[in-house]
Amino acid sequence: MEKSQTKARPQREMKVLAMGLPRTGSASLAEALEILGYDGVYHGVKAIDSPEDWRVFDRAADATFPVLPGYTGKGFTQEEWNELYAPYEATTDMASVFGTHLIKAYPDAKVVLTIRDFDKWFKSIDENVLQQLWSPAANFSVNVIEPILGSRAGPASRKMMLGLFQAKNVDEARSKAREAYDRHHREIQECVPADQLLLYRMGEGWGPLCEFLGRPVPDVEFPRVNEAAALKAKITEKAKRDMSSAALTLAPYVLGVGALGIAYLAARQYSG
Repeated sequence: MEKSQTKARPQREMKVLAMGLPRTGSASLAEALEILGYDGVYHGVKAIDSPEDWRVFDRAADATFPVLPGYTGKGFTQEEWNELYAPYEATTDMASVFGTHLIKAYPDAKVVLTIRDFDKWFKSIDENVLQQLWSPAANFSVNVIEPILGSRAGPASRKMMLGLFQAKNVDEARSKAREAYDRHHREIQECVPADQLLLYRMGEGWGPLCEFLGRPVPDVEFPRVNEAAALKAKITEKAKRDMSSAALTLAPYVLGVGALGIAYLAARQYSG
């Protein structure tokens, strides 16, 4: 009998870091980079179905953000990031939360900084990220469901948001949103050499992006992805799957407790 072989993960060079914050058109940019031929483009939606990715993000957050209770101060090396990003030539969305730390890990990558009007961005990230991560349903998942499953998705997501805003809770995050937004854009521009950085706004089309990346302009329209809808569908699907998995995990214990209860009642019945 032949031994089963695990398919080796591709090892690729990180070429593009999209450092626009979440909710700045990162899904559209990710699809655009795929159209331009980058081999492996990471977006946060991919992490939803990847428990190992969340474990990496969880460790990275604790290594990066002093505001977190579990802060280690160790920093996160390129070797550690490669546990997640080795198969990818570009990354978008959640990567931006780590900002200059990730840029220093991949100093040769080109950086695209997508900029969105602050008020529109804050409304979007509050409604689609902060409110969702700290909702009653999310609290139940983080405190009950995910510990049963050994998942770090919820805790890691919360750590990353609190780290971005340098906040200890979601209310403080909201109050520090403008400060965090300005700090992020300032630090990226100060960290990256001018010839490696593109300031980009959604709606500018292929031209500036292709010129910066040295790629020919595709003969297709620039993608427009409804990121909120795609994310909501993925999260809903994952929540249903997690509930089913948790129920299956608990079933033997629930049945065991039920059996003990029935035995106890039966013993009382017969002893009476």
